Amino acid sequence: MKIRDFLRLHPMFLVMVLFCTAVAATSFYLDKTALAYFELAAGIVLSVLVFYSENKSFSDLQKTVELINSHIVSRDDDRLSSIPLPFVVCSPEGGIIWYNELFKSDVIGDSDMTDKQIKSFIPSDQLDINGNNNSFNASYNNKRFTVYVSKVNDDYEGDYVLFFIDDTYYKYISDKYEETRPVVMIVSVDALDEVSSMVSQNQFSTLLSDVERMLMSWFTRYMCIIRKTGDGRFFVTAEYKTFSQMKEQNFDILDSVRDYRIEGVSAGFTVSVGIATGKELFVCEQGARKSLDMAKGRGGDQVVINENDEYEFFGGVATGVESRDQVQSRIVATSIEELISHASDVFIMGHKNSDLDAIGASIGLAEIVRHLNIDVKIVVDEKTSMAKNLINYYKEKDENLFLSPFRAMSELKDDSLVIVTDVMRASFAESTEMVQKAKKKVVIDHHRQSVDYIDDSLIFYHEPNSSSASEMVTELIRYMPSRPVISKEAAEALLAGIYLDTKNFTLKAGVRTFEAAAYLRDCSADTISVRKLFSANVKENALVSTIVNSAKIKGNFAFAKTDSKDQQIRLVAAKAADELLNIEDVDASFVIFTIGLHEVSISARSYGRVNVQIIMEKLGGGGHQTMAAAQLKNTDVDNALKLLEDAIASVTKRNSKK
Repeated sequence: MKIRDFLRLHPMFLVMVLFCTAVAATSFYLDKTALAYFELAAGIVLSVLVFYSENKSFSDLQKTVELINSHIVSRDDDRLSSIPLPFVVCSPEGGIIWYNELFKSDVIGDSDMTDKQIKSFIPSDQLDINGNNNSFNASYNNKRFTVYVSKVNDDYEGDYVLFFIDDTYYKYISDKYEETRPVVMIVSVDALDEVSSMVSQNQFSTLLSDVERMLMSWFTRYMCIIRKTGDGRFFVTAEYKTFSQMKEQNFDILDSVRDYRIEGVSAGFTVSVGIATGKELFVCEQGARKSLDMAKGRGGDQVVINENDEYEFFGGVATGVESRDQVQSRIVATSIEELISHASDVFIMGHKNSDLDAIGASIGLAEIVRHLNIDVKIVVDEKTSMAKNLINYYKEKDENLFLSPFRAMSELKDDSLVIVTDVMRASFAESTEMVQKAKKKVVIDHHRQSVDYIDDSLIFYHEPNSSSASEMVTELIRYMPSRPVISKEAAEALLAGIYLDTKNFTLKAGVRTFEAAAYLRDCSADTISVRKLFSANVKENALVSTIVNSAKIKGNFAFAKTDSKDQQIRLVAAKAADELLNIEDVDASFVIFTIGLHEVSISARSYGRVNVQIIMEKLGGGGHQTMAAAQLKNTDVDNALKLLEDAIASVTKRNSKK
């Protein structure tokens, strides 16, 4: 760089030289010759260093520009000004080195950004220079840009060039498209038959009309199009923006319907809503129907959203109303008997780590199959089962009934029938591979419907308001056309399953539950023998006490954790969770325990005020409103406790907004 150009760019350099010269001259004048020479030498050295440093910076910038020029400018025109895009040159740390005129006019306006950080006008969460992406979105001065990143050279630590494409208009169009995407909702008032059976027809009509007006008013407030398609059923369409507003309010219409009272008495109605989003109305309508089926399968009183093939759930607070109608049980019993009669053999299984309900229901079904003279086996891993007492008890009658999953898989044939009970998810079944391979399947379960349920079964018998799978199987036995007679041992196995899931007839024990129990008593079930199936040894009882004594109470929740390696830790944890519910003001209990290397499980219980199923679903598990569980991999009990508390906080926060 020439001296003249340097002085033009750095006028203060000349001032500095003149100042140093004046200081040295003053020292000469005062006869301080040594000091004067030192000051003069220092001034010369300083001037040379400043000149060299600034000249090098300019040379580096010139080289950078030339390098950029060689990469991005055509050979016919080597001027950077010919690039028709706003761009800025940044250091690896994000410092602005240089920018062209278009960047100044189209992006930053009159602001001078040289020697400043690019983060000063692009928020850090929008900026991704060193990331793997070649582009990112940014906004400034009410404009929106797509920014493309290019390295000046191949060195990772080299400078970057950011090219700004102003696509404000197109992003506005994209946003409008997203906001106006179609959303289809299918609304259904729950428990119509149950409420109509409890009040007069005139009163029922009045109650239903009030609820329907409530629904129409709520959806109209959000500018939806709503059409009544039947008693308590509506078809609703809305824009995605409107749907998002409903979602932010946690669909408070659920609370309004649930809390509706007449003369201070609850009307008993709840509402289920199936929602689906998508690009086509036809696809949305299909998805909404599937979501509504899932909402009802989970007990009603909730909204199920199907978006991008992922489900989200709101509500599910109310306890399901038990149906007194047993017509479905009669129809299913006839259909299952026909399937069994045409099968070469039958395999029955519950869930992994089977409990008394899963094994009890399996034994009841096995005796039905035996009555029809068809070969039958119960598939169970006895090593991990929590119903070893029941298995050993029934083995005294038939020791060849139970079969390991490995052996059962080798005996499965094309015309074999697989009956899955007390579980609806193939991944949770005793033999996942067997469920996937079987061509003929029947599912009998009482848990709230999950997203990944076995959807290719010939019969999917699902009663979320039933107390247990054992109760459901007992009803099937009663209504089988062939009128099977079950043994005393099978009756006690079924009664033990009901005992377990109702906590000795204190939870979800409806009229049909007691009718089933009465039928089993008529089949010679002995309640004392049933109670013995729940017995535990001294060591297990001591461990239960240890876990309960170590529990921490936070609000209305009880938390306990253990690193015990006891073989029966699952059963012990479940008993400990039940015991924790007996503590005053505890609405839900959770016991966290180790089940393998870097793998833990959570046993959750409640009396119904807290829906533990929703909490466990947050952690990848599931279950029922009062009894649920989850398994977490690659973690320990301490981290699992933190994840559990976060899940509870998330659910509690959502409910508190209502």
